[in-house]
Amino acid sequence: MIRPILYKTFSALALAEVNRLEQSSKQPREAQSAKLMSIISTNAGSSFGAEHGFASIKSVEDYRRAVPIREYEGFRPYVERAVAGDRNVLTGEDPLMYATTSGTAGAPKLIPVTAAYLKEFRLASTASGYHLLRCFPKIDRGTTLSIVSPAEEGRTAGGTPYGAISGALFLSEPQLIRRFIAPIPYEVFLLKDYDSRYYTLLRLSLALPLSCFYTLNPSTIALMSRRLKLHARELVKDVFDGTVTPPSVLPPSCQKALRPFLKPDRVRARFLAALSDEGSFVPHRIWPELQVVSCWTKAAASFYLQDFPEFFGSTPICDISYGASEGRGTVSIGPDKQMLALHSHFFEFIPEQEMAGESPQTLLADQLTSGQKYFILFTTSGGLYRYHINDVVKVVGFHNQTPLLEFQYKGGNVHSFTGEKLSELQVTTAMAAALSEMGLKARFFTLVPQFRPQPHYELWIEPEGNSYFDAPQLGSGSDADPVSEPGLCACLLRLAQTLDKHLSLVNIEYQTKRESQRLEAISIKPLLPGSYERFRKMLSSRGTADAQIKVSHLNPKEETKNYFQDLLQPVGTIGTLH
Repeated sequence: MIRPILYKTFSALALAEVNRLEQSSKQPREAQSAKLMSIISTNAGSSFGAEHGFASIKSVEDYRRAVPIREYEGFRPYVERAVAGDRNVLTGEDPLMYATTSGTAGAPKLIPVTAAYLKEFRLASTASGYHLLRCFPKIDRGTTLSIVSPAEEGRTAGGTPYGAISGALFLSEPQLIRRFIAPIPYEVFLLKDYDSRYYTLLRLSLALPLSCFYTLNPSTIALMSRRLKLHARELVKDVFDGTVTPPSVLPPSCQKALRPFLKPDRVRARFLAALSDEGSFVPHRIWPELQVVSCWTKAAASFYLQDFPEFFGSTPICDISYGASEGRGTVSIGPDKQMLALHSHFFEFIPEQEMAGESPQTLLADQLTSGQKYFILFTTSGGLYRYHINDVVKVVGFHNQTPLLEFQYKGGNVHSFTGEKLSELQVTTAMAAALSEMGLKARFFTLVPQFRPQPHYELWIEPEGNSYFDAPQLGSGSDADPVSEPGLCACLLRLAQTLDKHLSLVNIEYQTKRESQRLEAISIKPLLPGSYERFRKMLSSRGTADAQIKVSHLNPKEETKNYFQDLLQPVGTIGTLH
């Protein structure tokens, strides 16, 4: 079969980069200095390079003195010039495209993507893919399911496309890879109708021997797994008939791309029908070839892993490497081992507690301490120099002399009424523990700071299943602990109390503020069924890429808060939730 040959060829080609990275991991400072000098010399003739004296920079210290730390808004004027058609603004080579990602105050970011930047990105992908295949060699028995977003959503005034970098990377794959390893046609990812896109994706996946889920966002994987059950009858019939029947009519280009998949397969359909009849229409039963699921597993993303045992049984779940449209931060060198991507970009680090200082000093990779948290700065061949992405990472160990990192949270997402400094990671950890203790599941939640009548946090939650409503309802005359909203069922009240307990365990300052009554108890309001998926559909209709659909589990953005506020369940009808 051609598939194992392709995997072996990939491994052979990747080995040179893997070996080079292994050597560099023993001397990370030298590797990082060389990377920086390469970026600086290549882009010395750009407008940004001329303004900041790139031609005179001979060392890391020269670079630090010449270039200030900037967030995206500091680059926006340069990007706007390039978008308008100016050349050699941030880099010596023109951007191939602009990757779109969310920005402050609703203004989107346009991240320049050059050919050199794509190569940097791919170096990390190559090494990560090699190690994934080494750890799970039976991946070569099947295909990989990756979810990407359109590479081109539109064009700038200067004529350069803008869209998702995942789509651009997908399109740049060799034809043999797209045919035999990741064969879902790109036209499926271009479907604008949310329901039709996912239905078609699932229908085609049922015709494939999937051995690997390789998709950034675990909430997407959970959504797809639920939709498998929801549409089991229609999907099985489509496999039997060799058809695809999404909710809306597919455009001709998509219909043409789907033809190779649409052949009647009655043996497969009978197998799937039997699974559906016995209530086992879940991924690890549908695809017995499945070897691994690779996605985000850390920080806030971990919340969406709660249903993975049901969906994937004992299939290993591995953390995908840390990165964003702005840069690739780590290389996966094994399950839960993410090493700094030394060959992709130049990195600097600022201890978390020092970020608020007037002139924070930056550290290099070999100067970090295990167990400590840092803000990470990127310098890339795409034209972002000393870029403050506002991500906090934690050093969890070292491979040779190079740090192993885990993403923690966005630096700005810490809330404090009276000094408790509650972080999103703490909230996610405490919520997972509370749900586990009570044997409950939730589709989505977010914790919203409320100043009235007294400072407290309010839990907005979309419950899953009926276990929340087995307990009798409490009225205002109940002997139970007082709550802000009479009529909430006992189970939800206990959940709020249990969350409060676990927040106290992970944050001693929160415990102190609760004991001194400077913070009131957590209140709770349920969201209407389907609220989270409705929100995803809304963002998708606006062109938000799948990997960008991330809702904070603490103090969400005002637009997000306003959206979910309209979906809060009236207390009097709580018993109707399903």
